[in-house]
Amino acid sequence: MHPRRHVALQTAHNFRDLGGYPTLDGRSTKWGVVYRSDALYSLSDADWAVLEARGLRHVIDLRSTNEWETRGRFRDDLYPVTVHHFPVLDIPWADDDTPDVDTAYEFLLWAYPEMIRKGGHRLAAAVETVASVDEPVVFNCAAGKDRTGLVAMLILSSLGVPDDVVVADFELSNDGLGRLRAWAESHDSNLKERLGNAPAAFLDADGRALRDLMSRWAGEHGSIREFAHSLGVSQEAMDKLRARLLD
Repeated sequence: MHPRRHVALQTAHNFRDLGGYPTLDGRSTKWGVVYRSDALYSLSDADWAVLEARGLRHVIDLRSTNEWETRGRFRDDLYPVTVHHFPVLDIPWADDDTPDVDTAYEFLLWAYPEMIRKGGHRLAAAVETVASVDEPVVFNCAAGKDRTGLVAMLILSSLGVPDDVVVADFELSNDGLGRLRAWAESHDSNLKERLGNAPAAFLDADGRALRDLMSRWAGEHGSIREFAHSLGVSQEAMDKLRARLLD
């Protein structure tokens, strides 16, 4: 809950800095280097001024091609940013391809392994890109919770950020989703309808689920860093992440 964490924008509501997190070896993640966010397709000039001041030059979009075509994409024709597109899922979650669950915990325990199965190589590509670029970068999906949350988990855990802190960062998306709902009420009727029609289980960042999945993956592979390697993150990228992101 550091006051530098949330970056206030008019058109994105879950944009935050991954700096200032401690690692198990006594270091900390750098401020102003890597950000995570919800969708950035309707960025205003005022929002861009905020990001321009932070030197943002790379956007990693994890949304599907369909989301790009129907909802919009980052306007790199207006703002000097390189967009990297790694569609983790072919289509966003829909009622007919998800199990009948009552809670976010149950949903996430199903959804995240399924996301890994379908798009783990693209999550790895996002991590590799974060490691390889030399300027500030943001990665985003639609709400900034699930696809974005897995990339953040892979990065932070691989750097040695404690599990409790990784889970706490994940749960901050509940605040972002609250801001997103409030904004949609008065500014975006289509988004308001989509949020209203989505099952409640889809819209909760239940940290217990992420914690249990991290324990499962670390148990299967030896560590989350090794789990990231199994998805396709190279040792070279890991070394670059440490050099680029740790004080």
